[in-house]
Amino acid sequence: MSNSAREGVIALEAAEAALRGIEKDLDGLTSLAGFGANTAGWFDTGEAPPALSASTWGTGKIAEAPEVDGLTPEYFIEYRGPVKLKQDQSGGADGRTVRNLNFEGSGGLGGSGGVAGPGQADVMGSAESMRIVVMAKGPSDESRKVIESFYFISAKNVGTED
Repeated sequence: MSNSAREGVIALEAAEAALRGIEKDLDGLTSLAGFGANTAGWFDTGEAPPALSASTWGTGKIAEAPEVDGLTPEYFIEYRGPVKLKQDQSGGADGRTVRNLNFEGSGGLGGSGGVAGPGQADVMGSAESMRIVVMAKGPSDESRKVIESFYFISAKNVGTED
């Protein structure tokens, strides 16, 4: 039992390390041209394979992340489309705000820091959203962890800003 728990923890750590590297790579993305070919781990909206299907992993359509402590996580990224951030600052009937969103700033849990003020984002802008799914197996290949993250990059970076 303790060995299987250890296997799971090691697989999760490898998946999370791979996710951090993928997010760092996406920060430097300057074009969305890689999406749409549906190969090498880059998929257009609605074209990604099922994340929890065993047949998804180990295929030529999935990308391999750099090795982490002897394990090679696999991943795919699905482009989810543009996101527009808008806040009603007029105090009108809508009054909705985007809360604690770390977008083009470093908002903390309470919304502090960066562009975000306390409890709300004072941001108007555009972003491109991606879904990242990473799978890593444990050292014995008997366990695996699949994690999913949604990531936003500035539309300015990829030239899609209105």
